[in-house]
Amino acid sequence: MGTLFTLMFVLVPLFIAAVFVLMIGIFVVVAVKGIAQWTDNNAQPVLTFPVRIATKRLHVSGGGQDSGASTSYHITFETLAGGLRQEFRVSATDYSGVAEDDTGDLTHQGTRYKGFVRVRRPAAPPPIAAAPCAPAWTCGYCATFVDGAERKCPSCGATERTQPATH
Repeated sequence: MGTLFTLMFVLVPLFIAAVFVLMIGIFVVVAVKGIAQWTDNNAQPVLTFPVRIATKRLHVSGGGQDSGASTSYHITFETLAGGLRQEFRVSATDYSGVAEDDTGDLTHQGTRYKGFVRVRRPAAPPPIAAAPCAPAWTCGYCATFVDGAERKCPSCGATERTQPATH
């Protein structure tokens, strides 16, 4: 029993020291990687590109019985010219202020998100096709006569139709 007792006094402190050294090592590696990323971002130029918001996602972590949850927000941007995609972590305000398929100018520095400004870009004109002439109709909301080419009532903006108009 004496050798087991002596062995425990040797192994337990060694195990605690090994865990302590491992934790310090992990801390140093994470700190060095963070400083390297920060330095690399500072060396990059600040770039602005016309982009489209391809996707938005959020990640919720934590939130157990006695702990709060943490949410991180991410937006994937796609360049209009080449279709290249890049995802950035953004603030909750930036996340909630945009929608998928919004277009605008993205400003970033390396992997550091600097901002997004929504810009309305003119849509490509629809292709001209020889479509059959649509019949005139009467608005189901305000009973206004509407030309067949119109999709919405010019008076009230409604799209409800009644029987084809007779004029």
